[in-house]
Amino acid sequence: MTPWQKENLRYQKEKGDQPVWSPSVISGIHSDEEQSEDQTEENHEEGAETEDSEHAPRSFADRLPNLKKYRNRVLLRRLLLIIGVLLIPLLFILYYVSPLSKLADVKVVGNDQVSAQSIIEHSDLTTGEEIWPQYFDREQTEQAIKKALPRVKNVQVTITSLNQFEIRVSEYQEVALLASDNHYSPILESGVVINEPSDQPLEGLPILESFSDQSKIKEVLTAYQKLSQEIREGISQIKYTPRDSNDELLTIYMNDGNQVIVNISNMASQMQYYPQIAKDLKEDSIIDMEVGIFTYPISNTNDSDSATEQSTEGDS
Repeated sequence: MTPWQKENLRYQKEKGDQPVWSPSVISGIHSDEEQSEDQTEENHEEGAETEDSEHAPRSFADRLPNLKKYRNRVLLRRLLLIIGVLLIPLLFILYYVSPLSKLADVKVVGNDQVSAQSIIEHSDLTTGEEIWPQYFDREQTEQAIKKALPRVKNVQVTITSLNQFEIRVSEYQEVALLASDNHYSPILESGVVINEPSDQPLEGLPILESFSDQSKIKEVLTAYQKLSQEIREGISQIKYTPRDSNDELLTIYMNDGNQVIVNISNMASQMQYYPQIAKDLKEDSIIDMEVGIFTYPISNTNDSDSATEQSTEGDS
């Protein structure tokens, strides 16, 4: 309080009168109740200010950092797109001029009778040349190999690594031998006779004799493949013995000494009865299946041939 206030307060007390003004008001001191009310009002005002600040729209300055981040992301995506568009042709050019675009090696698998070198030579594949044009022409390559090499049954050209080819082949099996001039040439399951004569026949393969027509050979092999494994293993030789009235006639020589006369067209259906018939034979016999089925000993045929020869000599 100011000196004059203090003096006035002292004077009023001496007179016994109460001052018309409150010292607390003058001195800036409020009562507890007034302070509580004032504090409540202040808190209310602060809360209102806080709520207003939360709901108030953000200024451009507050949104500026997020806007910069968004623009940076957009620019980065565009930059990556441009780099990718430029990089792809560059990689293609580098691959084209590099050794990876040239055929480095050709490998042959699955071959047995045909040499790998022969297959590669007839494939027309060239190492050191562009790999993709040769790969796109692989069907022509496969056909060229099959045409040049009759032993090849199937062939497939594939890429096994970045610049290497693999030629996978399968071969026709040898199913018979063609006897001609004391030489034996292999016959494939396709009916093709390979010009690779040998002095000695391979064991386990039947020998075809007196055949000159390719179509007849194929017909016989087709019928032969329909026979059971037991009957095929029992055949040692198949001879073409046509007559004027029958150009399909075969004489089949069996390993057990018997002979079977049968038509090519009936070979598969009638030869299935051979095991049962042979079981009842007492000696080596001829089983004639040309018309029906009947048998007679081979010795009778030999005696008849001898008698014919003696008669001819006597007449001379």
